Amino acid sequence: MTVDKTSTTSWASFAEAEHPSGTAAADQLAILEEDQRWQVARRIASSKGFAKSKFLTSFVLYICEKYLLDQADEITEQKIGEQVFRRPRGYNPGEDNIVRNYARLLRQRLEEYFAGDGADETIRLVVPRGGYIPLFIEENRFIGDNKPNPTPAKDPPLNVPAPASEMPLNDPQPVPSRSSSWALKTLCAVLFAALFFLSLHDIHLKAQRTISDRFWSVFFSPTRDTLLVPADSGLVIYQNLTKRWVSLAEYAAGEYQEHTVSPLGIDPEIVNELGGRRYTSVVDLHLVSSISQLPAVVKDRFKVRYAREVTLDDLKQSNVILLGSIDSNPWVELFQKDLNFQFEPQPAENKVIIRNTHPLQGEKPFYETNQTDPARTTFGVIAVTPNLDGTGHVLIIEGINMAGTEAAADYLFSDASRELLRQTLDSNGTVRPFEVLLETSNIGANAARPRIISERIRR
Repeated sequence: MTVDKTSTTSWASFAEAEHPSGTAAADQLAILEEDQRWQVARRIASSKGFAKSKFLTSFVLYICEKYLLDQADEITEQKIGEQVFRRPRGYNPGEDNIVRNYARLLRQRLEEYFAGDGADETIRLVVPRGGYIPLFIEENRFIGDNKPNPTPAKDPPLNVPAPASEMPLNDPQPVPSRSSSWALKTLCAVLFAALFFLSLHDIHLKAQRTISDRFWSVFFSPTRDTLLVPADSGLVIYQNLTKRWVSLAEYAAGEYQEHTVSPLGIDPEIVNELGGRRYTSVVDLHLVSSISQLPAVVKDRFKVRYAREVTLDDLKQSNVILLGSIDSNPWVELFQKDLNFQFEPQPAENKVIIRNTHPLQGEKPFYETNQTDPARTTFGVIAVTPNLDGTGHVLIIEGINMAGTEAAADYLFSDASRELLRQTLDSNGTVRPFEVLLETSNIGANAARPRIISERIRR
């Protein structure tokens, strides 16, 4: 595939194309036109992956123009929101995440461009995660980077005498005494013994961790993103106040708050304000922390995303970890249809039940928390199923309530899960789709020791 070096957009800069007041002077535009990096940016903006989206086109041209004109202080989420996405001056990016959402799409489209139409480009553009500053790379070096490249140390010349000031004096070398030699040998022996016992301890720990590491490594890969999505507790509040379950279609479109009615007589504005807050549970926060510290995690590919920020495209080719059931994390709905244990919200009664779609002998058709039970028995589910494109995996950790989710998480991270994980891992190191239903007591919203009461493992 050959890149058409003459193919550019009809505008000279972001200023001319998108901003009526203009941000770059004529002499600056002339400088841009002569810069190969700007020419690459223009070809990217006119490519099929960008041309259909005014915002993506404006985004890439804005950050490249500001960077190349030495105005990098203007490349902030606040400025991008105001200049590219027409947000009012002084808007709050913490409440409006449009820049972050489009930044993820921008990075994805850049990868697609350089893998397709721009495969022959000699200069590549990347926007590293964690910021919006563009970087231009040619032959594995940054173009225009003002940081000095470290000069590799040269080997000292052979047979060149040192200056007189550096020549060693002719003092006799000290000869170690017998006592110091014996002490040195004793110290070495002690260190050797300590290292030996430490290595034995390390081998024992590695043997204990093997099954767990093999399981978690299935969900992390250097070639695929892993998306971790905690529950949206604000949504749970909204559903409890409106006595209405919000489907995934409504949630993804953000339309569920347009016709809010509360049978409890609460002002709809108050309901929307409470339901729109970005809450998640302490249980989920602890679980996010535990997963992020796993040895299997690939840091550059691991993303934690609030449920309201997720898009369908995010889930298509990623490994996914979903926390919470369908009432608190609607994205579970995409995968629940393939599962035996299906959560069904009962908003009128402020509860959730687990439907056992194909009960085995001795099993119940559904499970729920019995409010009259002194132990407040509750339930959680751990499930693994293929992702949307069938090439990755989805792990769901969910419960009827926080205690149920906590029980599922505690079991998965405990030694008690070894036998289950051993059954689900095949000889190739991949995990078979499975579901386990766990029972625990719910005392003060805390889960006691859980136990498996039913399981399904696809052979």
